[in-house]
Amino acid sequence: MGTNVLLPENAIPLIRGTSKTLKLTVVDLDNKPIDLTGATIHFTVKLEPLDRVPVIKKSSANPSEAEVSAPPQDGIARIFLDPADTQDLECRLYVFDVWVILQSGKRYCVVKQSTLELQPGITVLPLP
Repeated sequence: MGTNVLLPENAIPLIRGTSKTLKLTVVDLDNKPIDLTGATIHFTVKLEPLDRVPVIKKSSANPSEAEVSAPPQDGIARIFLDPADTQDLECRLYVFDVWVILQSGKRYCVVKQSTLELQPGITVLPLP
């Protein structure tokens, strides 16, 4: 199983306090979409890889955090980053990965350790 994240080299630049939707296409070794029917997507961001506590954690178990897009046979998922997720974080490099747990119970790391670069914004807006 592989992945096709529509981001260069899986690096995510992000302005602190902004919204962003990450689109993930999960494919097999032949580049064919994996059926995500009943699957759960997990996105975790940490300061350092071995930290126990993440600074951001998203799961498709909560539809406001992430979702498997219809039809699930297309292998597409979306992860939603909200302004509150990063508003109080320090601007720096963080590490993240993405896991998929299929309906069968099989677990795959579909985006290996990658970086999220949190950058300061020029305009600072209050949270709604």
